[in-house]
Order: sequence, then structure tokens, then C-alpha cells
Amino acid sequence: MSCDISAPIETEVVARIGENTLIKEDIINLVPDGLSKDDSIKILNKYINNWALNQLIRENAELNLSEEEIEEITKLSEKYYDELLITAYKNKVAAVNSDTIVNSSDVIDYYDEFRDNFKLYEDIVKGRYVKLSKDNFNLQEIKRRFRRLNSDDKSFFDSISIQLFNYSFNDSTWINKNLFFSKIPVLNDLEKERIVKNMLYRSKEDSLDVYLIKVNDYKMVDDVAPIDYIYDRIEEILQNRKKVDFIKKFEKEILDNAKKDNKFQSTK
Repeated sequence: MSCDISAPIETEVVARIGENTLIKEDIINLVPDGLSKDDSIKILNKYINNWALNQLIRENAELNLSEEEIEEITKLSEKYYDELLITAYKNKVAAVNSDTIVNSSDVIDYYDEFRDNFKLYEDIVKGRYVKLSKDNFNLQEIKRRFRRLNSDDKSFFDSISIQLFNYSFNDSTWINKNLFFSKIPVLNDLEKERIVKNMLYRSKEDSLDVYLIKVNDYKMVDDVAPIDYIYDRIEEILQNRKKVDFIKKFEKEILDNAKKDNKFQSTK
């Protein structure tokens, strides 16, 4: 018997409800890599059963709902589809339009005008810390470089990072004070306050480890938030405003052009 290699390969059906079928290609990528055979089968069986259940309930719904009810659902689906389509198009047009671009000068001007509205609701700090073994052979050198922390020192810490249990050198970025000190459990509240308010360097040990801490700056609750702490939030506010203004202008132009081209006529 000859074989026609150009003939299409029959799709493997894994489940069938009436004329509706679920094929292997629909489920083949549902199982994450590395799962056992039993876990894979459980995931596939659950998906297949849910698919079958939805098909059966849909059949019952189509038989038992009135034509008016089904027509109302169809209208709602079409309306929802239209809203999704229109929203996606508006967002796409707005995203590439220069009128919606927010510059750093826009953010700075807005911050300067409304700075009193940007009061902090949390204490924030700029600081760095390191946790390492108190038996580290290089401890004194590490302490010296940590206090200074110039570009050469940062390279040094990169080279010995495997010796550090935990660390953060991102001391130019504001962070919630409690989150910062949650990484340094050996400090009591009084020590934390003293380090923050005096912007101190501090070394603290427990039975196994040593912690190095340095706070460079701080702001307290009800202080005006630094602009670099809320820059992204202001940028988002301005982008949303510009987007809304642009879309209003865009919608008006669409209507005006349609009227001009006699594509849209209205009796009122």
C-alpha cells in the first residue's frame, strides 16, 4: 500500500462532547516541566473535566434559557467586545503620541507646586548594611571599606560577595525604615533611632555574626517626601492626566472629521 506523505496528520482528540472536541494540541503545554507523571496526569485530568463540565452546562443553558435571555447575553458579549477593542485602540494611539509624554521638568514643576501635598506616611532612610561571620579573616578590612565605600570599595565587595550572608549597598535610594532594619535584627529600637537621627555608622555583633550599618539620610512621618522617593508616582499621575486629555481631543477629532466628510450625520 502506497503512503501519501502530503496528507494531513489526523489531530488526536482527547475528549469529546457531542460535536465539540478537545485536541491534544490544546493541552500539551499545560504541564510545567519537571513534574512527575502522576502530577502531570492530575493537572490534565482536571483541565479535561473542567472543559467537559463547561461544555455540558453550556449545552443545558442553550436548551433551557429563552431566546430573549440568550439574545440579551449575545448583546452584552458584543458590547463587551466593542469596549475592549476600542479601549485597546485608544491606549495604543495614546502610547505613541508625543502629547502624552511626561518629561522630568513636568515632574519637578508639579512637585514644586504641590509639594505640601506629598507628606510622608512612613519613616524612610537611605542606608547600607552587611551581615557576615564574626570570624571572617578579613573583618577589619571589610569594616574600613564599608565605612568609606567608594567605587573601589564597591568592586572589592563584589569580589567577596560569597563571604557575605546578606547585604545592600544601594544607599542612594530611599527605603521604608522598618523594612531596612528588618534585615538587622540585633538592634533594639533605641539603637535604631540613634543611628537614624544621627546618621551614624554602627557595628553590632551577636554570637555568630557581625552587622555593619550606615545611614546616610532620613525623613520622618509628615515630612515632605523627597522628589526621588515619589518621582514614579508623580510621573504616573501626569501620564494619566495627559492620556485622558489626549483621548478627549482624539475623540473630538474623530467626530469632527466624520462630520466634515459626511460620514456622520446627526439630526441634533
